[in-house]
Amino acid sequence: MHILPFTGELLDRVVTLLQQTLHADPISRSLFVRKVLIDPNFDPEGALVAMAEGQVVGFALGIARRLPLEDAPPDGDRGYITLLAVHPHWQRRGIGSQLLQRVESYLRSRDRKVVLVSPYAPNYFTPGVDVSAYPDGLRFFLQRGYQEVYRPIAMDCNLLNLSTPEWVQQREQQLQQEGVTVEPYRPHLILPLFRFLREEFPGDWQRFVREAIARIEQGDSPERVWIAHERGEVVGFSHFEGERFGPIGVAQSQRGRGIGQVLMFKTLQSMRLQGLHTAFFLWSDDRTAERLYHTAGFVETRRFALLRKEL
Repeated sequence: MHILPFTGELLDRVVTLLQQTLHADPISRSLFVRKVLIDPNFDPEGALVAMAEGQVVGFALGIARRLPLEDAPPDGDRGYITLLAVHPHWQRRGIGSQLLQRVESYLRSRDRKVVLVSPYAPNYFTPGVDVSAYPDGLRFFLQRGYQEVYRPIAMDCNLLNLSTPEWVQQREQQLQQEGVTVEPYRPHLILPLFRFLREEFPGDWQRFVREAIARIEQGDSPERVWIAHERGEVVGFSHFEGERFGPIGVAQSQRGRGIGQVLMFKTLQSMRLQGLHTAFFLWSDDRTAERLYHTAGFVETRRFALLRKEL
């Protein structure tokens, strides 16, 4: 067995390995290209392929960010591991350990002091290790010095059964009386929307919204982005792409008024009217799920362990 940096000739074999190994996470060649190869922070030296008997038997991906996220706090001391897989027939032979050691060495060589599995924006696959789907993977990391930070959850909602509760409709009417308007994207709201995002949610959410607006202006429905605004200032927004719901956010000073619930149901109804049957997201926490998502019928589908290790 030997380990070498990723090359383009190995693409299909690496994708096949991931499909055979990460059974809970279908990874197509297109998804791999979008999330890995065209990522501006991708470095083949951090994408390590284990070969044995002429076969790809393992893969690990480490990311050391070179280009900062827009307006986000710097994370130049952090490295990320977003993929680690060993073919089932080759597990328990030390291949995973060697891949992990090599990825950690790569991150140290880029002056990273901490490694995280795997909250790398924008191109994480999952926000950590799925504790039910990959219990051996979780034990693997814990035995090698990683510690849990917390456990994000993924949730799904059946849109066929969706109905907006009367109390949410009443809440929207009350907000209107208070001067809060909740409506789909309009170009006139771009400047206050991005001012809101810079102040309240710096980082990758601006990219989500920018790309959504570009597609709306090219013909997508304006109801992909819902905006709550009051006296010329945006106080909340919600977004969806395909069946993926979110991100959704409300200004910290405006929480507790029901703005989030109104935005959520407006967005979910837009998804339903587009013929979608399911809405899902990959990352939230128990407190937000209880306060917001359960009201729309979201149920937990996966739970992850976000991991951290000092290098």
